[in-house]
Amino acid sequence: MENKRKLTPQEIRNQEFSKKLFGYDPDEVEIFLSTVANAYEDLLKEVNRLRAQTPEYKAEELVEKARRKIERIVEEKKKELNILSKKREEVEIEIEKLRLTQKRMANKLKAAIIEMTRLLKELEEDAKGKEIGRSDRVGGEGSAQVLQEQNRESGGGEAEDKGNSSS
Repeated sequence: MENKRKLTPQEIRNQEFSKKLFGYDPDEVEIFLSTVANAYEDLLKEVNRLRAQTPEYKAEELVEKARRKIERIVEEKKKELNILSKKREEVEIEIEKLRLTQKRMANKLKAAIIEMTRLLKELEEDAKGKEIGRSDRVGGEGSAQVLQEQNRESGGGEAEDKGNSSS
């Protein structure tokens, strides 16, 4: 038989033949086909059992198990990678938020330093202005009178004023 068509036991059982006058007994043909199909099915089972015992089949089976295990591991690693990618994105977003907060805080700090520097300059200018005013008064009016004014401003000059006015 050149034609290597594989028959299944079911195909043998379901095979039908045309009927002719004085042909074979259809019941005998069906019984025979059923017997052949059962024998063929038993042979296929035996071939598969023997094939399972060969080293090649065992190697193929091991390769198939390894392939399935590798596929499972790859899927798990893909899931882990997705989770890590999401966490990385979340961390990068948080870092960016922190950078923006840091910039805002640095700007507020710079503004506070500028304001404090301005206030210090104003205070220094006020202090210099008062010193200049006092030194002008000391030179023009006399040192005793300036001292009395300073004492009055500080609250301790009333008793001295009374003592000075009686002399």
